[in-house]
Amino acid sequence: MLEILYQDEHLVAVNKPAGWLVHRSWLDRHESVFVMQTVRDQIGQHVFTVHRLDRPTSGVLLMALSSEVAHLLSQQFEQHQVQKTYHAVVRGFVNDAATLDYPLTQERDKIADKFFRCG
Repeated sequence: MLEILYQDEHLVAVNKPAGWLVHRSWLDRHESVFVMQTVRDQIGQHVFTVHRLDRPTSGVLLMALSSEVAHLLSQQFEQHQVQKTYHAVVRGFVNDAATLDYPLTQERDKIADKFFRCG
């Protein structure tokens, strides 16, 4: 069972645990637990992805309860009308609070990246 953070007639937001796939994927054909199916079974209603979080990432995952709402929200994400904020928990300490506004170093995925060429 996943923690539902928010739900209304159009949306549901859940707390996605690290290690869970959002939906079935060729990245792991043997996986049997997915956020979409778990939420669907939990609320008794089909859900539609609006965005995703990588498997190792935990956080708030927003899903639509209709394809129309999913389409509208996906457009807002694509057009950067929605602001996402990521918080990282790291080992170590800093002397002062800081905002880091640059991409993290890219780390290649040993499964997915063998299907894509960098160039």
